[in-house]
Amino acid sequence: MGSLAALLSVTPRIASAMSWTRLSALAVLVFSALGLAHPVVGAALVRMATAVLLVIPGRNNGAVRAIAGVGRISYSLYLIHWPLLVYVKALWLAEPPTLAIWSALVVSSVASWLLCRFVEEPLRQGTPPGLRLVSGLTAASVILAVSPSLAIAVTDNNVEFGEMRRINFGLSSACDFISRQPPQDIPEPCQSSKKPEMLVWGDSFAMALVPGLSETIGKAGLAQLTMSGCLPAIGVAAITKISPSPYSRAFGESCIRFNDSVLSILGKRNDISTVAISSPFDASVSADFKMLARTKDGFVESEPSLDIAVDGIKALIDAVRSLGKRVVVVAPPPVGNFDIADCLERKTRGSPILGPYSNCKISLSEYRQSRARTLELLNQVSLKADVEIVSFDDFLCDGITCRTEIDGKFLYRDSGHLSYAGSVTIARQTKLVERLIGAAR
Repeated sequence: MGSLAALLSVTPRIASAMSWTRLSALAVLVFSALGLAHPVVGAALVRMATAVLLVIPGRNNGAVRAIAGVGRISYSLYLIHWPLLVYVKALWLAEPPTLAIWSALVVSSVASWLLCRFVEEPLRQGTPPGLRLVSGLTAASVILAVSPSLAIAVTDNNVEFGEMRRINFGLSSACDFISRQPPQDIPEPCQSSKKPEMLVWGDSFAMALVPGLSETIGKAGLAQLTMSGCLPAIGVAAITKISPSPYSRAFGESCIRFNDSVLSILGKRNDISTVAISSPFDASVSADFKMLARTKDGFVESEPSLDIAVDGIKALIDAVRSLGKRVVVVAPPPVGNFDIADCLERKTRGSPILGPYSNCKISLSEYRQSRARTLELLNQVSLKADVEIVSFDDFLCDGITCRTEIDGKFLYRDSGHLSYAGSVTIARQTKLVERLIGAAR
């Protein structure tokens, strides 16, 4: 569309009369296309606005020349700015400071001008580049091509990071019922003995506890019934507001049915005496989620609610106790505002890390501030359901920061879940099995 518009001839009188359309076109380019689905509505608006600017050019003043200069280097800027900004953000592991972003933009602009001036324009104009320029460009291209492999070779220390950071399913991936029908009994891969005395119930955070518990529980054995993203509660579930999402309304209904099934299974298993439930417990108090509750008239959606979540968790605890079982709640481990395992991997490789997370430790005050609503929810559950909340904060945190590795072992596999090694390390050093059995009531 822009190419066709550039071929049109507009007289100076018509251009002057329609000069107001240039501002409208610029406004469309800056504001209207933001957030619209590409390449449908947003792309069409951009093409139309660009056509207007081509057909009705502005006056040749300083502002126009400045904008034209930016346009001249825009392709080079497009090539350079994104990888540079991504690298800057990777260095900080989180949102970089404003100064770093602006510095990256300045470097991008200068590099883009150089690329446009000495590479793009000579090639476009058909001017043969000099031998020195060709040699420099070839050398730079080779360096850019081999630098990632060279960096990996230099920092390679024979550590199997993929193995350390693999998804922690607990006893087996078969124990995650997120895409399956609710269980009618405990599958064989999901119990460490024929008559397990403990059941771990919850979502992916509950799964992450299982390797350590199964390693240390001995002959008593444990069973695992878990569903990723599913709040351990009766009659309620947390679902996302944004669609499409794996945590849709259909997922919420499936989660509620899953918890009903687990409760039904418990009623038939006299061998299980202790039930440990765990979850991050954060979705039900997050503005990005909403609650799905089962009523006599069907399923009803509502805004995230601490009270609804607390009542649902309390209903689960009361129902389990009515079966003659004892219950304990395990709080999620401390989390930071960065990918903990990514930080630990880069630290182990010797890669550069800048900013407040360069030591890969979690700020205790930052954690408590960002998870204030979750901690309040757990406090309310403890009071209303008269249940013990077992936390790792006292073991991992020293009052200022929280550890993320012990003796070279990554405690986390991502930004919040325990790794296999982390689960076993924490379970052993905190005597978690004894602690859970002693706290259950």
